Amino acid sequence: MLKLILVHISGRIGSMSYSFLSNITSLMEGVEFILGKYPYYDRDTLIDKYSSMPYSFQMIVESMKPLLGISTISKILLFDALIGNSDRHHSNWGITETKAFLSVEKGVFPVNAMTLSPLYDNGSSLCSYINESDIEKILKDKMRYESIINTKSKSAIGWNSIRPIRHFELIKNLRNEYYESTVNFVINIKKNVTEQSINAILSNFDDNIISKQMKKLLKKFIIDRRNRIIEIYNLDSEV
Repeated sequence: MLKLILVHISGRIGSMSYSFLSNITSLMEGVEFILGKYPYYDRDTLIDKYSSMPYSFQMIVESMKPLLGISTISKILLFDALIGNSDRHHSNWGITETKAFLSVEKGVFPVNAMTLSPLYDNGSSLCSYINESDIEKILKDKMRYESIINTKSKSAIGWNSIRPIRHFELIKNLRNEYYESTVNFVINIKKNVTEQSINAILSNFDDNIISKQMKKLLKKFIIDRRNRIIEIYNLDSEV
């Protein structure tokens, strides 16, 4: 269920797929690049034992130079903040390498294209841990609802030495330091994630698959998170 919703949402603002590998495409997980830059990085504790630096946006940026820039890596943080994903650890993102060949006058030469992979393993998002029996109480209780939107909404990716960190605190830091490199993706979220688009997505699912109450919660959850992101970027938040 969540996978289908995520495919619909991310298809409007980025890229995500059930299967993105083929006989000419391979995947290298993010942890392999981190270990290339930080050989003392511990896979279990997610801390570099040499520098004591935790798994963070800055660590990813340093590990991916010059393959990926700030604007590309920041999309991971912004998308996770939108869907409330708490499990973007070092093996839940990666690089796809597509093997191709360039035919020129002197012959045929291999040309490999490397890009950020579509996002995968997004199960820890979109109210995935909310029991059906609790939905009505959550919608009526402002403090309880705020806890799933903000208080308990934390990113697996830290910021400098701060980890864990709440999603929206992470986005504030991203805005403060990399506004020009990241604002276009926020504009894309604003443009494509609307009440109308979410209604259209949820209408594809029978009420026996996703209950009316869960649809109501998911719509409010996504719209509220969308609005907080664009408010952080000082953009108009009308839907």
